[in-house]
Amino acid sequence: MAELKRALRLRTVVATSAGMAMATSCYVAGVEIANMVAGQTAWIAILVAGVMCMLSALCFSELSGMYPSAAGLKLYIERAFGERTAIIVGAFYIACAIAIVGPETHVLSKVIGRVFPNVPSLVWVFLFLGIIALVNLRGIIVTGWVQDVLSYSMITFMLIVGGYAIAVSGVEVGEFFHPGDAVGVVEAAALGVFLYVAFEWVTPLAEEVTDGMMIPKGMLMAVGLLAITYVVFITGMTSVVDKEILAGSRIPHMLMGETLFGRYGLWFFAFMSIMASMTSYNAGFLNFSRFMYAMGRDNILPRVFSKLHPSYATPWFAVLFTFTISIIASLYVFFTERVMILIKVTAAIEVIIYIAMALAVIKLRRSKRDEVRPFKIPGGIVVPVLAILFFLVLLVGIYADDIVVLYIMLSILLVCVLYTLTVVPRLKAAYEARMAKRVPRRRRPGSS
Repeated sequence: MAELKRALRLRTVVATSAGMAMATSCYVAGVEIANMVAGQTAWIAILVAGVMCMLSALCFSELSGMYPSAAGLKLYIERAFGERTAIIVGAFYIACAIAIVGPETHVLSKVIGRVFPNVPSLVWVFLFLGIIALVNLRGIIVTGWVQDVLSYSMITFMLIVGGYAIAVSGVEVGEFFHPGDAVGVVEAAALGVFLYVAFEWVTPLAEEVTDGMMIPKGMLMAVGLLAITYVVFITGMTSVVDKEILAGSRIPHMLMGETLFGRYGLWFFAFMSIMASMTSYNAGFLNFSRFMYAMGRDNILPRVFSKLHPSYATPWFAVLFTFTISIIASLYVFFTERVMILIKVTAAIEVIIYIAMALAVIKLRRSKRDEVRPFKIPGGIVVPVLAILFFLVLLVGIYADDIVVLYIMLSILLVCVLYTLTVVPRLKAAYEARMAKRVPRRRRPGSS
């Protein structure tokens, strides 16, 4: 059976882990965070969310070291709580990847529509998604190189522009240190998780890195890099443009660009928005397709998802499927404009997944004490327990802010449970039947 190619290095692991979160929709979420707290204190909520995600990154690092597989999260849950629970959580996780695409393409369409008003913005979105799909079909080396260029260019841009905005804003120092009531900070930190969303999606690349320890290192470095980058950029954006004005726009960073650099700022920020979306798309295609490849290999999705291209060793069907659902999600948000609700749903799913990972670490520490752990979280179960407590608080903050999110989450969970109980058994039975037909019959003694 064909296998994935081991070719990725640490720089690409960091670029991929950070790249999924380097999305234009994060600017909309960043403005929402800033409006939940007083003054210019969004950085506090962003750092709190970053610390929480760092705790989760430690949990993912231990699990990834134990089970380096493209199945990633699904395998971790399976070893801790059994296959059925793992399938439900894995399907739940796929819903997160689908939910994040819609807001991203919507914001990008608004940006392009501002610069090219005479061209249907969805045409550009389809074009960019198609380019990324082709890149991902061409092989892991090409895809990794593209990810390096996009991610590090975006990080550099955001740090320079955000720093410049803070420097010229004239905001008084006191505005950076009085966030208001604690409830607002908790709700802002809960939404702040979205700024780091899917940093752990790099774990499905475990079968394509040259060294398994690159995944734990890369995730931890990426979370730290994202925290610094978003603190500087979001603070800079709200320092030069009034928060209420930003909140009324789906493209707040374009207002920032125009304020700082005039008409040239619109063009420059539009170009960087395209790069940001391409960065997120590429990381999403790269990781999501590998996860579905592993699910197909394990007969949780149809076996066609495990097909690899004979020349490029890429999961071609999974890539094409990713492209298709990205288009569907884009069309849904384009016509409904339900951007913030999907952002909150994505953040809520991520928080639940982070809690599940912390629980898996605790369970495996007890049930598999003697198993080799290339990376082990220091301090026993202190870190995973803290992660569970903090993320539970953040989860309450998300639901308290918008009860509709809870209804959507329960609906998604119901679909995942039904799929696990009805569809998966049929897929497994069909595969076993095909395998049974391939077993050659034994000849009877004396037969010719």
